Amino acid sequence: MMGIPEKKCELLWFVLMCWKCKRRMMEVGVDEVLNNGEDDGFGEEEFKKKVGVEEVVSLTDSKLMALRSASLLLIPIFLIGIVSAHTSTPKNVQAAVRAKWFGTPLLLEAGELLSKEEPDFFWNFIYAWLHADHSDAHSHSAKSCVNKILQHSRPLLREPLASLFEFSLILRSASPSLVLYRQLAQDSLSSHGHAEITGVDALNLGASLQSPGGKCCWVDTGDTLFFHVSELLTWLQTPQNQVGGSIQGPQVFDFDHVHFDSSVGSPVAILYGALGTVCFKEFHTALVGAAKEGKVNYILRPVLPGGCETNFGHCGSIGASESVNLGGYGVELVFKNMEYKAMDDSMTLEDPRTDDLSQEVRGFIFSKILERKPELTNEIMTFRDYLLSSTVSDTLDVWELKGIARIVRASDPLQSMQDINQNFPNIVSSLSRMKLDDSVQDEIMANQRMIPPGKSLMAINGALVNVEDNMQLTKGDLGQRYGNLPECRRGNGKKREQRGGVIDYTGRRNSSSGKGVQVVFQFAILDLLLADQFSKLKIPSSVVRKLLSTLPPSESSMFRVDFRTTQVHYLNNLEEDAKYKRWRSNLNEILMPVFPGQLRHIRKNLFHAVFVLDPATTCALESIDMIISLYESDFPVRFGIVLYSSKYILQLENYSAKEDRDKFEDISDMIIRLFSYIKGNHNTQLAFEFLSNVNKLRTESDDGHLEQHHVEGAFVETILPKVKSPPQEILVKLEKDPELKKLSQESSMLAFKLGLSKTDCSLLMNGLVIDPTEDALLNALNDETQRIQEQVYFGQIKAHTDVLAKFLSEAGIQRYNPRIISDTKPRFISLSAFLFGEESILNDIEYLHSPGTMDDLKPVTHLLAVDITSGIGLHLLHQGLNYLREGSKDARIGLLFSSNWSTSSLSLLFVKVFEITSSSYSHKNNVLDFLDQLCLLYKQKYFLAPAVEVEGTQTFIDKVCELAEVNGLPSEGYRSALLKFSADEVRRHLNKVGIFLHRLLGSESDVNAVFTNGRVTYPIDESTFLSADLLLLESIEFKQRTKHILEIIEEVKWQHVDPDMLTSKFISNILMAVSSSMATRERSSESARFEILNDKHR
Repeated sequence: MMGIPEKKCELLWFVLMCWKCKRRMMEVGVDEVLNNGEDDGFGEEEFKKKVGVEEVVSLTDSKLMALRSASLLLIPIFLIGIVSAHTSTPKNVQAAVRAKWFGTPLLLEAGELLSKEEPDFFWNFIYAWLHADHSDAHSHSAKSCVNKILQHSRPLLREPLASLFEFSLILRSASPSLVLYRQLAQDSLSSHGHAEITGVDALNLGASLQSPGGKCCWVDTGDTLFFHVSELLTWLQTPQNQVGGSIQGPQVFDFDHVHFDSSVGSPVAILYGALGTVCFKEFHTALVGAAKEGKVNYILRPVLPGGCETNFGHCGSIGASESVNLGGYGVELVFKNMEYKAMDDSMTLEDPRTDDLSQEVRGFIFSKILERKPELTNEIMTFRDYLLSSTVSDTLDVWELKGIARIVRASDPLQSMQDINQNFPNIVSSLSRMKLDDSVQDEIMANQRMIPPGKSLMAINGALVNVEDNMQLTKGDLGQRYGNLPECRRGNGKKREQRGGVIDYTGRRNSSSGKGVQVVFQFAILDLLLADQFSKLKIPSSVVRKLLSTLPPSESSMFRVDFRTTQVHYLNNLEEDAKYKRWRSNLNEILMPVFPGQLRHIRKNLFHAVFVLDPATTCALESIDMIISLYESDFPVRFGIVLYSSKYILQLENYSAKEDRDKFEDISDMIIRLFSYIKGNHNTQLAFEFLSNVNKLRTESDDGHLEQHHVEGAFVETILPKVKSPPQEILVKLEKDPELKKLSQESSMLAFKLGLSKTDCSLLMNGLVIDPTEDALLNALNDETQRIQEQVYFGQIKAHTDVLAKFLSEAGIQRYNPRIISDTKPRFISLSAFLFGEESILNDIEYLHSPGTMDDLKPVTHLLAVDITSGIGLHLLHQGLNYLREGSKDARIGLLFSSNWSTSSLSLLFVKVFEITSSSYSHKNNVLDFLDQLCLLYKQKYFLAPAVEVEGTQTFIDKVCELAEVNGLPSEGYRSALLKFSADEVRRHLNKVGIFLHRLLGSESDVNAVFTNGRVTYPIDESTFLSADLLLLESIEFKQRTKHILEIIEEVKWQHVDPDMLTSKFISNILMAVSSSMATRERSSESARFEILNDKHR
């Protein structure tokens, strides 16, 4: 935990962990005696059967005899092993709950843990272990083997991750992952008839995987299993297997270990084996060589079959022969003395303390007081009763204060805390003689005044951790993770009327110890991983602490579409229309109470309901009737519409909207033109009446289908009383009116840009997208009323405030895309790890910028993954170029081209042109125009053209040079570079990108995606994703997750960085890496300021 001393963190945690246990022991007292349980009729086997665990520690007589001074015993659950007593007088009893699955080797678990930190660490660890000298004679004990594993792992990690790695290894947290690989290995063998299973349970967790025919390693290619390296080499040399066959390969999962030299499009070869065996080294060497040659996609699943432990060194099998203890889970054992005696209950026994007034109670002898003040007998006895009732609780308070004082004064606070928590009866005597320090008591009392009673706070780097929610473990959680444990309730034990003890056992969660440690460990390790990544980016440690302690702004899911244009046709205006002149204009009226369901009629445009409609659809025409009905009912809402033609928008998407026809292109376009004419020459109310007449004629027809003669009839019916010339003649003239056509296209273009043209009807309530129904409108009206009431009450909205402008300026967006704006949390990936190392994929990227902004800092980075063999990929590339051409001062674009291994040379040449342009000429003014023209040339001449018509490479180079000259770029530079380009080099780079995308998305081909500062938008829909969506992503990510990081990074003093490296690209890379990493962690928006508490004693 950054910024907090290590011992103080541990102290805080154990304080939270111990007090509940100690309070229960004090409440029971120390006068009851534990029985040996020699003849209780309840043995270890029966206990194991009822509790549902494989093994528990036997409670020997010597151990129980040491606990006779306690009446309640809480058995702590340790995170590793069963700890035996090493002294002659053990002080406690320890138990462990063991997993149902067979043990897993620590060596393989170490690889899994390293893989979680970085995939390359897994393969580097294998390389280091295979090439290390294992001939030393000292690696025979378990401790020395663990140290040897740590010795090979630590060079890959830095502190404090190296220490956490050791802790994770001891916790055996990677064991379930190896069990999963063991199950996959079982499936691999069973699908080919080689499986032998022993000891199977209901969940198949206890299945012992036996080596098939004594073989410890094998390779699965989907249709064949290879148990010998010679067979594998023969298969690799077969030509048809190098390009993939018709047989479907084995399924690959996102958690699989894919070798970094593998070719994504090559046949899959999965190696099942364990590091350390002789066969593993042989298979691994052969598959790595084949992967480097592009022959296979090498995947490793670490598995040690039964019977193979003797085939390699002792260190390789450490942990495999032992059951795995479940860290943090256990059974609470309560031992009680349950002797029964025959007693005469005819007389009621009285408490001697109550009747004997000569006994001292809290320092008072009440018999003496009563002798001196007999007239105050009632008051004195009342006071005595109060002291008797408060004795236990007050005594506990003193015990707690003394316990804390003992801890803070101890040379080893953690050991002292453990003794108090687990061996409290043994230290009661010394604790009772301890004098309480007043300063400790004063400090505790002062802190209690700052914290609510009964409240426990835990914060990691300033962010509060909900102790109750995160530390409780339900029975369902335990069952889901480790199988169902039987429910054990108090009172199930058998009671005997003879001398002997009864075990009252309860299967409970141990939330205060093991589970809590795991929760804190998970939160802490995440922050430590981030700190390690940030330090590799050369960020100063003080800035790292500030970043980890910074709380992101609260994410608002309320986005309002900014529709304010002249293409919105309003039916009414509450502030100006004479219809509403009798309404009150005082804004405070919205605060007045009304009856439920009653609307407030205020002469202010507080609510704007704008419908976006295709007028040729049934939904749109019915919405028009609803608008008119609500308008006539004096609904306190300003109504408006935006009309569009779906046919025209389809032409826009297909780049074919250049047709210049004067006649009505479709019914929607016809209605929009006629509506615009009536509104411009008459009034808006008459134009809405025209739309209502269209719907009336449609409903009166036989089939209810809208046709052109319905529109013409509605037009004639509407304007006939208003004009002198025949409406039919006006209709003919309007067909050739270019101004009306322009208005129609502008209206459709607005709906297209807003992203609302994919639905026939949509409704914007003050910019919020809702369903176009009356019920949804009423619900939205009530919600908006509450928001406006709150802001009016606090003075944020006043009489002169434009409510719509205020709302849209605070949360307005220019486009609506449900893929980007939704209630579900978006997916994020950390990009920090892909910036380390010279061969990192992100270090090879040269970014494209809007004209004139190349040297500016870019807080937002879009990475476009483009498959050049797909139409969607070319569409995404075209939209990315348009996005930069439209101008973006705060963002840049990086291109990640990918394709399969059989991509044509012309496609590879196309990628090479982009690489040359972005690396050498991205600062030129017309570079974006050149690349856009290149995309159009490639798509029309080479991508869509039949194979027989595709021109040669030289012709393509000539056309590229011609485009370069037209746009002011050096054509000779392109020609010389393109004539020297290596197709194999480009293919290797594309394969490298394919592996990178496979790690992130799990897809092997046809990957078209957008990564915006780590936010994943995938898959891409060609018909809905436009350049405006990139602008939408930029706006959202900058406001919600990048702006506060930018403010910190801008203040950094880069003291240990070469000044030549401090370029805008370097800082932009830092922002991309930090913002993507910060977005991946789950962090509470609530913080705690512990600096206001007294911390003298800690």
